Amino acid sequence: MIDGIERPPFVLDRGLWHGVLHLIVVPPTHGRAYGIEMPCEIYAGYEEMIYSVANHGTASGRYDGGVYIKEAETSALLTAYAATDPIGRKPRQFSFVGGDYCYEALGFEEPVIRAFDDPDEAYAWGPRVERHRP
Repeated sequence: MIDGIERPPFVLDRGLWHGVLHLIVVPPTHGRAYGIEMPCEIYAGYEEMIYSVANHGTASGRYDGGVYIKEAETSALLTAYAATDPIGRKPRQFSFVGGDYCYEALGFEEPVIRAFDDPDEAYAWGPRVERHRP
């Protein structure tokens, strides 16, 4: 549902909570926004300039704007993580392209994407963290 989003989208990190990364994807002009929940073991944010246009082990090669979320077919991280997982699970590595930052996450599941009618609705979404007071 998010493929073909107007370029360049902006990706905002809403935090990692209980092993789930929460990202908000907002188009450069007003329109539909998205929330992404990605159960992950590792994630990182990179300055976008060159990162999103490089080939990261995907069949589609470099980012052309037609496909928003890229999944790596091979990478050194996938190989290393698969070799060390104690129960032999197959890790999956995803790249989320942004106009400012790109995020990459490694986990064992697909991301869950939520569509919002506008960016304000997306900004209000995210993990709810409650502090426990003694």
